Amino acid sequence: MPRSILERLSSLVPGHATLSAFPELPTLLAELCRKYPDRFPAFIASMPMNNVDACVREADRAIVELGAKGIQIFTNVLGRPLSAPEFRPIFRNMVKHDLPVWIHPIRGPQFSDYASEKASEHEIWFTFGWPYETTACVTRLIFSGIYDELPSLKIITHHMGGMVPFYAGKIELGFDQIFHGKTTENPVARKAGLKRRPVEYYKMLYGDTALNGSVAATRCGHAFFTTGHCVFATDAPFDAEKGRMLIRETINAVNGLEIPKAERDRIFAGNARALLKLNG
Repeated sequence: MPRSILERLSSLVPGHATLSAFPELPTLLAELCRKYPDRFPAFIASMPMNNVDACVREADRAIVELGAKGIQIFTNVLGRPLSAPEFRPIFRNMVKHDLPVWIHPIRGPQFSDYASEKASEHEIWFTFGWPYETTACVTRLIFSGIYDELPSLKIITHHMGGMVPFYAGKIELGFDQIFHGKTTENPVARKAGLKRRPVEYYKMLYGDTALNGSVAATRCGHAFFTTGHCVFATDAPFDAEKGRMLIRETINAVNGLEIPKAERDRIFAGNARALLKLNG
């Protein structure tokens, strides 16, 4: 396969594409999979989230007509949270297809580090803002009752769930719970009408291994999500070696987990094959 194809993959996902541009994108990815099935056994379709009806139609087209194995959306839509009722049809539709939703963080330097400033500095918006963005997104989804309504929904979070694994203790013992709750009861969860403890919903998420090859972060994420809810990803081609470094170091990080080879194989491929229905 020509090296240029790998280098150009990122150009197929726009930042703020117009609705009219979207039908071409899944078609291009489907053609790539047909041309190189050994390299690209499946593709995930990006969605026009600024129009929910069009998003549902495009998801149906990409999955039914083109063979997409899921969709990717961002953590907010022009500043609107995914937990807003207007976006619920998108998730219901993916439950109908029994395919996963990938959620990727989106946040730029205009999100300042302090209220007195106009822009983020030192790439804080990226290094720490993206994990926070993911965490805020899935938290709002969880507390909106999405898993109580759609218990079979499969959400895959990029970058191993953002801050979730590292702050699992804070999830289990919330601020209001410390002063107004019980060990087994979270007042915020009760007010939201959740049927389970919050941490149980977070464990229903999937996390991918795109952590820039960090061994410690990979271990932390695996300890929280466990083997069954970890899937392999690398963020390639976004490194100085056009993806080769991230692929190499992420493989090393997963191989560094002190788990049986059969479990590593599930993280590398088995879990994704099951989620994307590639086993048949």
